[in-house]
Amino acid sequence: MSWLGGWFDPELEELFRDEPELLQTAQRVRASRPDAAEADPRFRNRLRGQLLAEASRGHSRRGVRRWWRLGPAPIAWGGAAVGVVLIGATVLTFISNHPTDQTIVAISPISAQHAVSPNNVITVAFNQPMDKQAVESAVVIQPATKVSFSWNGNNLVISPVYHLTGNTPYTVTIGSKQHPIRSTSGVSATKPIAISFGTAPTPAAGPQSVTPTLVPSAAGENGVGGSLLFAPDGSVVSTAGLLPAASALATPTATATATPHGRSTPSPIPTPTPEGVQEPSVNGSLVAFPAGSPPVVLGPAATAVAYSPNGRAIGMAVDDGNGGSDIKVALTDGSQPSTLADSATPVTDLTWSSNDRLVYTDGSTIDAVDLSRRMSSLYSVADGGTITALDPGGAYAYIAPSSNTGGDLLNIAAGSDQVLQGAVTDVAFSGDGSTVAWVDESGSQSRLVVEAVGQNAPATVSTVDPAATVSDVTLDQDGGEAAYLSAGTSTAAQLVVAQLPSGAPLAIGTPANASGLALSPAGDQVAYVANEQTGAEVDRATVPGAGSARTASQLPAAANSALHAFVEAQVRDDITTLTELSGPGVDATSNTPPNLSRAYVISTYLGMQGAVSANIELIVDPDAAHAAARVAGEALTLSRQDGGAYLVTALDAQPLRDESSGPHVVEVRSSTDDGVTTLQVSFDSDLDPLTVAGAITVVDASGTTLQSNAVYDADSRTATVTIAKASAGVLTIEISTALGDVNGQTLAHAFTTRVGIGAQ
Repeated sequence: MSWLGGWFDPELEELFRDEPELLQTAQRVRASRPDAAEADPRFRNRLRGQLLAEASRGHSRRGVRRWWRLGPAPIAWGGAAVGVVLIGATVLTFISNHPTDQTIVAISPISAQHAVSPNNVITVAFNQPMDKQAVESAVVIQPATKVSFSWNGNNLVISPVYHLTGNTPYTVTIGSKQHPIRSTSGVSATKPIAISFGTAPTPAAGPQSVTPTLVPSAAGENGVGGSLLFAPDGSVVSTAGLLPAASALATPTATATATPHGRSTPSPIPTPTPEGVQEPSVNGSLVAFPAGSPPVVLGPAATAVAYSPNGRAIGMAVDDGNGGSDIKVALTDGSQPSTLADSATPVTDLTWSSNDRLVYTDGSTIDAVDLSRRMSSLYSVADGGTITALDPGGAYAYIAPSSNTGGDLLNIAAGSDQVLQGAVTDVAFSGDGSTVAWVDESGSQSRLVVEAVGQNAPATVSTVDPAATVSDVTLDQDGGEAAYLSAGTSTAAQLVVAQLPSGAPLAIGTPANASGLALSPAGDQVAYVANEQTGAEVDRATVPGAGSARTASQLPAAANSALHAFVEAQVRDDITTLTELSGPGVDATSNTPPNLSRAYVISTYLGMQGAVSANIELIVDPDAAHAAARVAGEALTLSRQDGGAYLVTALDAQPLRDESSGPHVVEVRSSTDDGVTTLQVSFDSDLDPLTVAGAITVVDASGTTLQSNAVYDADSRTATVTIAKASAGVLTIEISTALGDVNGQTLAHAFTTRVGIGAQ
C-alpha cells in the first residue's frame, strides 16, 4: 500500500486485504495526516501491537472472522474495526498537535484513486479559511485542463470546462515553495499541496464529436416470448410476431419468390412432401417485417430460428403439441416447409453448422440433423448448468452456471471448456461465430467483456456509463459492433451501439422498457422490442455511425480483439493471458514494465501479409514514492496464425521514464469516405487552438507532404485532419513542438506515428 507512506507494515496489509471499506477509510486517514507530523516510534509499535492483537481475537483458528454479539441484537464487530478507531484517534492526535492557525492542511476525496469518473469535479478541503484568490491563482493541473473555481465554505471546487480525459493520470499542484498559498489569517503553507489520481477509461471518440441519436420506427407487433433476428434481405423477423387485424396478409406461394440480395430463385430443398403454411395465430407466428412492405408469415411461432449460411433456407424449432419441438426447414420466404426431426423436449436454440446440417439444444443436450434426416447426438451436460446459446456454425456453446457466476464456453467437438469470468446468462456470439461477448457480473459493478472464441483472452469494453448496469448484449456478423442496454440508477436506460473492442459509441437511443436487441449482419440496423402498456412493439433504427466505423477500422476484428486483450493483460500483469497471446520467442512478461496502471493504444495499421503493427503507451500513475507519472513507449506486431487467431510476434518496450510536461497524443484514428480521408488525433490536454493547424503535417508513403486542413474540437480534445484524395496505404502524421496547451506548455518532443487507410 504505497499510498500509506510505508508506515503500514505487511502484516497489517494482510489484515485489511478483504476489507475494502476499511482500506478506503485508511486512505482518507492517510490523506488527512499532515506531512509534517510524525508519530513517536514507540507509539507506532504500541498501535501496531494493539491492531494485531485485536485482529487475532476477531478471527477463528481457520482465519474466518467471527461475530461479536453485544446485547440482544447481533452487531458485527471485526477486530479490524477497532483498528480504524485507533487510527482515527491517531490522526486526531496528529492534528491536535498542529493548531489550525499554524498549519494548513488540505485533503481531496479523489487523492490516490485510479478510476475517478472523467465527469468528476476536483474538490480540495482546507482546514481553515483561505485566501481564495491566492489559492486559485496557484492551481496547476497536469495534463493542462481549463477549469473554473467555486468555494463551499473552506472547500475549493475545481470544475473542468470540458470534463477530464478518460484513462489518464492527473497531478494537481497548489502553490510552490517560491509562492506558497496562505490562509486569511496570514499563515503560509510550508510546502505545495499535491494531489494525484487517475481517471477511469471512457469510450474513444467516434468519427463525430457528438454521438448520433437512434431514431426508431415501428416495424410491427410482438407476441409473448417473441425474439428478434434479421433476415438476409434486411427484414426484421419475430419468432412470435403479431399482425394487425385489418392488414392484408402476405402468404408465400408454393415456390420461392423472395430472393434476398438479388440471388436467383433457389431450387426446392430435397425433403419430403411440403406441409402447408399455417395461417397467422392470435398467439403469434413467425413473421418477417420488411422495411416499407407488408409483413409476411413464415410459419408457426418458433422457439428458435436461424438462417442457413448461404441465405437460402430457414431452420426453426416449433411446438409439436406434445411438450416437445419439431425441427423444421423451409425456404427463406416460408414456403416448402418440412419436418426433419422431433425433440421430446422443447428446443431453446438452433443454428446451422453447414448449408445442409442443423445443430440444436434443449438446454441439457446438443443434437444435430441434416436435410436427409440423419441425426446424431453431440453433447450432454453431466454436472449441472444449462446450455443457453450456440455459436453460429455449431462449434461452440455456452453453458450457464446452475448458481453464482462463471459459465463455460464449450468446444462441442472436443468436449473441453473454459470459464467466462463472471458470465451468467447474458452471453452473445457474433454472426460468424468468431467472437463472444458477455456481461461479467462477478463484481459489484457489471462489465462488458469480449474475446475471440476459444482464445481465452478477454478484454474489457468501455461503456458509456461505467457505473450503469449492462444487459441484453448482441453482436453483428463479424464482431466489430455490439449493442447493449445501459441502465443507470438515476438516468433513463440507454440503447447503445458501439464499436468493438474499444467501446466507442456509434449511436445511442433512449427507448422505454426495451428488450430483445438484434443487430443486422452489417451493423447498420438495430431492432428491439419496446414494451409499452398497450403491447409489445417491434422497432428498428438505422445506426448513423456504422458506415464510417467500418471504413475507420482497417484491422480485422480478431486482430483488434487480440491487441486490446494483450495490452489489458499487460496492465493487469496477467501472465497467463500474455503467454497465450505471445508467439514463439516473445517474452512479454519480462519486457513489460512492472506495476502498470493503464495504457493507450495510440495507433495501428495493417502491413504486409496481414501483419498488424501498433504503437502503445504504457503508464504508471504517480504515487507517494514517485510524484510524476512514468511512461514507456511500446511497439508490437501481431501476425495471423492458422485458424484465424492473432498472436504478438514482435515486441519492443522501452524503459519507464518520467512523463514530460505539456500535451501528449493518446490516440490516432483514420477513416475514408467518398474519397476524403479523415485523421483524428486525440490529446490528454486542453490545447491552444491557435497552435493546432500549423503543428500537424501528413506525409504519404512516397514522402510527399499532403495538403490537409486541421480543425480542433475543444470538447473532445481532438484535432480532425481532412485530406482529399489520399492514396491507399500508410500515412505518417508528424506533430511539431509548436503545438501548445492552455498553460503555455508545448509538446516536449516532436511526435510521429503511422496509420493505414484503405482504398475507396
